[in-house]
Amino acid sequence: MLRRFFLQAADRMMPTHLAVAEHAHHLAAAHILSALADLGVADQLTHGPRTAAELAPVLGCQAEALHRLLRAAAIFDFVKLDRHGRFHQTRKTQVLRVGHPSATADWCRHVAAPAQQAAWGELVGAVRTGDSGFRRAHGTPMFDWLNAHPQQSAHFSAGLGGLTQAEAPAIIASYPFPKTGTVCDVAGGRGVLLAQILHARPGLRGILVESAQVLEQARDYLDGHGLLDRVQLIPGDLFTELDATADLYLLKWILHDWDDAACEKILRNVTHAMPNGSRLLTIEGDQEPSDVHNRFSMIDLVMLVATEGGKERSRQELTELIANSGLRPGRLRTSATDLMLLEATKA
Repeated sequence: MLRRFFLQAADRMMPTHLAVAEHAHHLAAAHILSALADLGVADQLTHGPRTAAELAPVLGCQAEALHRLLRAAAIFDFVKLDRHGRFHQTRKTQVLRVGHPSATADWCRHVAAPAQQAAWGELVGAVRTGDSGFRRAHGTPMFDWLNAHPQQSAHFSAGLGGLTQAEAPAIIASYPFPKTGTVCDVAGGRGVLLAQILHARPGLRGILVESAQVLEQARDYLDGHGLLDRVQLIPGDLFTELDATADLYLLKWILHDWDDAACEKILRNVTHAMPNGSRLLTIEGDQEPSDVHNRFSMIDLVMLVATEGGKERSRQELTELIANSGLRPGRLRTSATDLMLLEATKA
């Protein structure tokens, strides 16, 4: 809320038409970040300030064009330009380095990818019809498209993993994960959240259910964290029968990708696999209909553009979905990052 207040205050210092026009240019920010990541600017600036002329031969760029890119990047504090024409790294530059645990560079590449930008080009059509902007642009759902494009899928998966890693400490602090037993993360990507939970609870074992393609990435990730021997990898998807027996099941930011009918099918599949007395923990953004949330209101629009009827939901909407699946909704907790953690039990 405070950040939005200061941004609005900055807008009020400009003539209205200029403020609006400036926001229109912010479309370029995603492409600037992707370019910085692709060119390797962040890794070079770790060695100290450099002019574009010094960076250009190393990065394989035309010096003047590179200077223009980096100068524009400085508007957003992606880099800093001094009076001697040298560019310095900032805290925002650093997270774009190769191998940074946040995988921010991967997420920026995903957001600026031509396929995603084409979907945003269908925003007006999506608003008029309620149809997916991605499907309108490409004739296929985004997740099917990603499955057919492994490079983009890798960026998407790694980027989501980085976002999950940033959220994981707040999630673990907000919910009393058991000390023993088995926790199953359904559609849990590379296993980033599962890994953090297992590190925090050494007596727990894990199950990760994902597509075969993603499980290959998960195998390397979990092995690198010394956890592969504690995790069973099960190929599967959200819409087929789930064959995994656990004490606690996780669905983190899965339901927001789908419309209500698909969500109920996903939840019924999970419910069918759950033993009596086991629990499901859904983790979603908390978007009340008449509230503006700095994160979730924009993510909700992303869901309109990118997914098949996905949306951010309110507490009441999430609770109703859970109840309709045959589970008994229980306590709802809120993380420090405003995620809602709703527990439900199979009677």
